[in-house]
Amino acid sequence: MKNNFSRRGFLKMAGIAAGAAVGSRFPGNSFFGTAHAATAEPTSVVVVYLDGGINAIFTGADAFTNQSFGVTGNNVTNMGGVIIDNALANAIPAGIRNRVASVGIRHGTTDHGNAQRSLFMAGNQSAPLMLANAIGGGGAIKAAVVGDTTLPNGQRPAAIGGVSLQPIQDMRATIDAVAGAVAAANVADRTGTAKGIQASQKMSASAIAKHASSLATVQTGLQSAYDTVNKPVQPFNVAEFNTAYGLNNATAVNNFRAQMAAAELMVRSGSNFVIAQDGGWDTHGDTTGNNVRNMVTQRIQAPLRTFLTRMVEGAMAERNVIVAIFGDFHRSLPGSDHQGNVASLVIGKTLRNATTGRTDGNVGVAPTTPGVMGFWQFLGAATKVDVSPFGQNPHPTLLA
Repeated sequence: MKNNFSRRGFLKMAGIAAGAAVGSRFPGNSFFGTAHAATAEPTSVVVVYLDGGINAIFTGADAFTNQSFGVTGNNVTNMGGVIIDNALANAIPAGIRNRVASVGIRHGTTDHGNAQRSLFMAGNQSAPLMLANAIGGGGAIKAAVVGDTTLPNGQRPAAIGGVSLQPIQDMRATIDAVAGAVAAANVADRTGTAKGIQASQKMSASAIAKHASSLATVQTGLQSAYDTVNKPVQPFNVAEFNTAYGLNNATAVNNFRAQMAAAELMVRSGSNFVIAQDGGWDTHGDTTGNNVRNMVTQRIQAPLRTFLTRMVEGAMAERNVIVAIFGDFHRSLPGSDHQGNVASLVIGKTLRNATTGRTDGNVGVAPTTPGVMGFWQFLGAATKVDVSPFGQNPHPTLLA
């Protein structure tokens, strides 16, 4: 494959990189920091966030058998002690069903806004950006939200160590410039382009230093563009990718299928943290669980299975990809309302079949269940960062 890419794709990518950082605040005079190689292999955490809440039948259904939410012995799958509804189990390929854990989170919050804020914060900082910064690596975009512009509840976190949250709302630029697709006719030399960007950085350094806040997005865009063109082109079959996700050559990230496709692109390009948010999970009155079963089957199951097959099961020798599925909180009994806890179903090669998220028949968790920080401590351990920014993992039984 030629060492080139589309000029138009590059310009789009640079624009996305710059525009995505709007609202980010950079500490001191350091715009980017140095993301050291903190993991031994390419590592990504991909969050599938079910905005509104997640029924506990998808993280531990055994407490409800023949009692509630329509759970029976015939509509669940036992993954080595982690028992989940078949609707979600059918999204998990056979080769990684021994790498599924359920992580309990006792956050004590029953309103959407506070739950969504608390789940992504470590003190007064953004937990996803802390983790992405700690993982390190050479990805041009280290933290991305696919199909949206913010974290849940409109959170626009301040950058950490130069790592900011970048929105990906169209895949064309990423396919052309990052994933190494076949170049368009109007191509640019990657080496020459990189030198041009470096020259632009030097020429603008003085102005940016004087206006650090207002010009931070310009500097971020330049650096992301430089990092992209300075990486080797990867072999990538666009036709096969389109077929796998059923995209029909569409590149807009405007549904869950496209979000999972975009998540694959970001993982391939070296992103350390990716979040895909799917709305409509505030399922009041779903006493039989049929509404959420149908939602998983119709919207989530097939695209998630495609992603897990390609980026987890089929790439275990190449990278460490951890997928965490959760929402605001669990659904309470009897009316499928708001419960003051949640669990995340987590899938990845560093995990083992175990749970700290099992609920009782009233959707309660043990009083010793760790809170939100415990979840991020666990993810830090699962990614095998050399130094976790969150502290010691309180869920050691979940790691292989």
